[in-house]
Amino acid sequence: MLGQRYYIYLFYINALVSVTACIPQLLYKNRYNGSLTSLALSVIIGAIFIFLFQSRIKKFPRQNILEILDRDLPNILIKAYHSLSFLLSVFAGVLFLNSIMQIIREFAPLNSSMIFYCFLLLIVFSILIETNSILFMLEIVILFVTPLLLLILLRFFTDHLVLMDSIKESFTYIVHFPKAHSVVSGLFIFTGYTNLLVYCEHIVSINKKHLLIIWFILCCVLFSTYFIPIGYFGLKGVGLENYVWVTTIDSMHINYFFLERMVLVFILILIGITLMYLIINYHSAIRMLQMMTDDIGGKIKWFGIVIVVISALVTQYYADEINLLTFFIYYFVFRFILDLILIFLLFYVTKKAS
Repeated sequence: MLGQRYYIYLFYINALVSVTACIPQLLYKNRYNGSLTSLALSVIIGAIFIFLFQSRIKKFPRQNILEILDRDLPNILIKAYHSLSFLLSVFAGVLFLNSIMQIIREFAPLNSSMIFYCFLLLIVFSILIETNSILFMLEIVILFVTPLLLLILLRFFTDHLVLMDSIKESFTYIVHFPKAHSVVSGLFIFTGYTNLLVYCEHIVSINKKHLLIIWFILCCVLFSTYFIPIGYFGLKGVGLENYVWVTTIDSMHINYFFLERMVLVFILILIGITLMYLIINYHSAIRMLQMMTDDIGGKIKWFGIVIVVISALVTQYYADEINLLTFFIYYFVFRFILDLILIFLLFYVTKKAS
């Protein structure tokens, strides 16, 4: 069993990848009429989901979702849930892969086609390795990117060019009612617990104190994601940027670092975070497929790999015609519905077990 820090890593990587998920852009669409209220509601709902999930899952230590649900639920219902989880994971993988490729095409003077095939090859080989090895990879990525992200945060708090009046102005719109799309977008940052459906059997469980720490970190990431670009572009300016966080980093001058501008370093950070998230996501999808077919370690995983590769190739071919923001909204809504179903199933199983 791995240490409790890996539990935190799974939440953390899910929060960091929110920039690739276009969450800031989605939130800024309602920045004058409900985004800030939506963020506050996301924090509350996210805390409820995390604690509800943990209170149920701790009753089944060192068990994955198949072993938990297989106790009292009919087989057809279990397979239906695993099928939905698999399809949603593949859908998420396609969106995140296309999102990071769009950023690379826009800001990096590189051969995007070659990079895409390299990414796809890396993902395929990585999701086939052991679960523990993937968690070790996750720790390496987290330890590498966190100091750089802290440097960006430090620069924001020490930068005299930050428009503090714009940040203060954003608080004046807190009286508006929350918007459903903004709520589910902000809530994605708190859904890292879904990764534990596969990985919890490999990680030591944590207590309420650690959950509070996780919740606090996620809140910091969420509000930093929202307010830092406003500090550089103002409330009006953030709505004009398609890749608001990349241009925000390009606006920063890191005078005490080895680069004056960190935009290329930030893009590398985004690539590392997104690839790690994709590996975790696709590995979970393959595991869900294996659980659904009772073919653990068999040939079914290759069927899953084929679906992953074909879906990536097809969507990459039509990448210019895909409206990522719209599809990300669909994904966040479906993710929210599936999380509600999961919480309900866990409550049902634990009640039957007691």
